[in-house]
Amino acid sequence: MATDQRTKHPTTKPSPNLLYVLYGVIALLVLGVGYLLYRKIVLSSEFERERSEIRKTVRKNQLANDRQQLRFGMKTFVWAVRNALLQNKAGEINEYFNTLVKDRGIREMLLVDPAGQVTISTNKKNQGIPFASRFPADMLQHDDVYFKSSALYELSAPVTSPNKRLGTLVMFYKPAHILPDSLVSQ
Repeated sequence: MATDQRTKHPTTKPSPNLLYVLYGVIALLVLGVGYLLYRKIVLSSEFERERSEIRKTVRKNQLANDRQQLRFGMKTFVWAVRNALLQNKAGEINEYFNTLVKDRGIREMLLVDPAGQVTISTNKKNQGIPFASRFPADMLQHDDVYFKSSALYELSAPVTSPNKRLGTLVMFYKPAHILPDSLVSQ
């Protein structure tokens, strides 16, 4: 006869102290993970805030630099246009304009006579039209280099001789982005 002599081992219950230690370790792990998640959120928001500030600073510095460089360029370019106008060399001005428009950023150059008519333009459709019919008329009213920042920078500068205004030089310029396009749109 086969007797089943399986021996039953008494089940041992863990001591209460061991359970407290185990629960304590689990609680510490949960607290540690919670703290790490909280720090990640805080650091991420701090990073985004700093990133936003840097973008604003870069845009502000780019605008200030562009304004200074373009104003200086317009002042010197006005002298060349003035000399060509005084010598009655419209073809030379047209060459200047066409050469400049080949450079990155310059979208259009115009010379407007004192009556407000576009006399020379890199966009031939604009030649001979009244400036105010397509462009902001206030660009022609300034006595120094005018600069307005928008998607396209708008610049104008008076071309003057010692005793009268010969016309106004107008430039539309698209600035280059310092930041990659993916960062600019954010």
